[in-house]
Amino acid sequence: MTPTFTVISPMYNVARYLGEYFSSLESQTYGIEKLEIVLVDDGSDDDTHATASEFAARHPDTVTVLTQENGGQASARNLGLSVATGEWVTFPDPDDVLAPDYFERVAAFMTSSGGRGADMYTTRMLLWHEADNTVTADHALDFRFDAGTRRIHLARDPRIVQAHVTTGFMRRDRIASHAIAFEERLRYRFEDGLFVTRYLLADADPVVGIVAESEYRYRQRADSSSTIQQSVSQPAKYVDPIRYGFLDIAAGPELAESGLPRWVQNLFLYDQLWIFRSSQTAAVRHARFPDSMYDQLGDLYARWLSHIDEAAIIGFDLMPVAQWMRDALLLLKRGRGHSTPYLASVDKHRDLVQINYRYVGRAPHESIRVSGETAEAHFTKDYDLELVGRPIIHQRTLWISAAGPIEIDLDGVHQRIGLSEANQQVYTIHRTLIEKRIGARRVENPVDSLPGWLGPLHHPATVARRKWHTMRRVGFGTAARAWATRAATRVALKSTRLRRRFGNAWVIMDRDVDANDSGEVLYRWIAEHHREVNAWFVVRRNTSDWKRLRREGFRLIPYGSARFFALMMNATHVASSHADRFITDAVPAKYGKPSYSFTFLQHGVIKGDISRWLNAKTFSTFVVSTCDEFDYVSGPGPFKFSGREVRLCGLPRFDDLLERDENTPASQRDLVLIMPTWRDHLLGAMGSTSAERMPVGDIRDTLYVQSIRMLLHSEDLRRTAERHACRLVFMPHPNMRDHLDAFDVPPHVQILSYADANVRDIIARARVMVTDYSSIAFNMGYLQRPVVYYQFDAHEYYRNHTERPGYFDYATHGFGPVTETADEAAAAVGAALDGDLDSKYAARAAATFPVRDGQNSRRVYEAMLASRQPVSIGRATKAAAHETWSREG
Repeated sequence: MTPTFTVISPMYNVARYLGEYFSSLESQTYGIEKLEIVLVDDGSDDDTHATASEFAARHPDTVTVLTQENGGQASARNLGLSVATGEWVTFPDPDDVLAPDYFERVAAFMTSSGGRGADMYTTRMLLWHEADNTVTADHALDFRFDAGTRRIHLARDPRIVQAHVTTGFMRRDRIASHAIAFEERLRYRFEDGLFVTRYLLADADPVVGIVAESEYRYRQRADSSSTIQQSVSQPAKYVDPIRYGFLDIAAGPELAESGLPRWVQNLFLYDQLWIFRSSQTAAVRHARFPDSMYDQLGDLYARWLSHIDEAAIIGFDLMPVAQWMRDALLLLKRGRGHSTPYLASVDKHRDLVQINYRYVGRAPHESIRVSGETAEAHFTKDYDLELVGRPIIHQRTLWISAAGPIEIDLDGVHQRIGLSEANQQVYTIHRTLIEKRIGARRVENPVDSLPGWLGPLHHPATVARRKWHTMRRVGFGTAARAWATRAATRVALKSTRLRRRFGNAWVIMDRDVDANDSGEVLYRWIAEHHREVNAWFVVRRNTSDWKRLRREGFRLIPYGSARFFALMMNATHVASSHADRFITDAVPAKYGKPSYSFTFLQHGVIKGDISRWLNAKTFSTFVVSTCDEFDYVSGPGPFKFSGREVRLCGLPRFDDLLERDENTPASQRDLVLIMPTWRDHLLGAMGSTSAERMPVGDIRDTLYVQSIRMLLHSEDLRRTAERHACRLVFMPHPNMRDHLDAFDVPPHVQILSYADANVRDIIARARVMVTDYSSIAFNMGYLQRPVVYYQFDAHEYYRNHTERPGYFDYATHGFGPVTETADEAAAAVGAALDGDLDSKYAARAAATFPVRDGQNSRRVYEAMLASRQPVSIGRATKAAAHETWSREG
């Protein structure tokens, strides 16, 4: 008897998942004995074959196990198809699971009056998050099931695309009669989408049955070991789906005259916009691809987009995508031009308007008029927007005076200007529109518009239930303290006394867990020179810095307290040397939206591309220290910031460093400092404070730890230090301080932490520093003393850490030699102590920091004031001067 369903599952090294998958098959209410199950072992080298064979032995009349040399998922599925006998075939993956009534639901709909006769049936894919064992219904295409179980004609509803064969049921006879097979050249992606598209195009009016009650649980592996998760750095993942998929379909003779149906266009757009979205992730941004891949993509994009209607791109709504991604596809399709300019934001303090547009290739010629008079943008920016690690289009930002009506011509054509990215367009931005935009966002007193829950409490029973469940989850002591803080915060936010006390406050901090960086130095300067400023310093109460600063008379507020939230809600300025979530997102949304201007003081000097992290932030002032850094961050490139935010002031802590260095006798400069930075891939996410990070595994045997350990144990380095009467000091990055045991530090090396000593005192005593990629080296450059760069893992660092290579090349810009081994680093330290290093390193340091006048804090203070002062129309209608150390702006 011919089975109704054949289940084909390709397997490759999935032994650890098969138990759950097989159990879900055995639990089918439809009856496993009524299924034909074909398992194809694609050359696994774990226990996959043995586990599958045991399962087959339990169900000899149902299960067939095939084996082949590793050829990829497509070839394994084709092998399974060659032996299938069922009326319908489906291809679930063996690391996923099926709901108990999975097949019963599908069979029932297939034979019902409302479901009979569809060409294909599809089930609902739920995401099973292995890490926390939760299941969510947030797959991008889950909207297809909102209207329940039904049949749809793709020609009438082209949004109902089917990208997966895992959840699809297709007629085996149609597959055979049209010789449809999985494309074996597609090893990483889109083999499903291509197979489904070929299958559905075999019918002139394809009909799909939606089975909303039949649930497929798609495992999101906690270890990111799936083919999709592991293939981000493979060029074939990006090139082959277009070459062997999209273009193969578009070249079909049946589509020569009619063109691609809209549902096919939607599927292609869905696939490529996923690539656009994934291109913004760290994994793709840090991958290295050959130039040949980009050459191929340029040609392939032009070809496949020629088959896509502009209306399909403009109207694409299968999943949320940034508007710039649609703009990119339109511009690439056209091969030239620009998008419609739009009003992006208004700087109400400086009376400037931000207008954005995107362009491909050459930037258009701009003509700007304010109140009918020719004007220039006060600030401009060309910001790279990327596809697979390479800029694909550019976003142009214009900061224009808001003093009068604004008009823009591009390449001689008067432009309509959108009031937002996707809103009505006008030819002139009038002052009334600007006022309306400001009014919609302005909160004169944020506390007056607090959410309702801060007023009368919810029903007591509801509050009690929430308290009980929270206490059980996090512990009664922690929960009680949290609820007490919330209650106190409710009172503090409504307190007239605190509103007066914290009115127009300047809030200064470094990290939530420590001070002793540019924030502390800036606070000291303001307290000494501008006592009229209502300045406060913030740090957690249970830290050593809290006790130290309290003894010194700082006006302190404990981070996370009720008074802290009241302070932040009433502040005019907030400045910090860090920009992690404990700083930039310090105030929960439930308390309202603060109206302060945020100044990023920076923890160091930017030398690489950390734009993915920083572009997600909003800064009023962005402090930089070198001309090259200013040009890199504010000029054309990967950062979104312009001269409006970026100010060449120098780090306030450099003022303090210089003073400490001048007060350190030469006889006390006796340290060889070893200060490597951390590695993002060796540590987990932040915990309840910015200092809490756990390793993702045992780090002792990592290249990072082993290489540093070799240097610490170097006999050559020990003898060199002794010969020059120097001490070896190991000062690991704060993120690594909880993992010192892994380094096995020898007794002759002193260990210091940032919590034990003032790092600027230590640097002032250093004769030479050994680091890897840390911006701490710029401190030595500021003092014009040598650095040895010990870079033992360059490829791994740039693939896994938080930065990509930027403008700073260590070999040509660094303040000392670049080494790769512990022996080379030890020898370079010896040369530095002997005074035998090339003079070019000292010349580089002097050129990088031509101004060392102890006035960085003053410049930062003045930049913060300027961030909330209007720019006169006379200045705002002209381009701002480019900042250099010879012209401070």
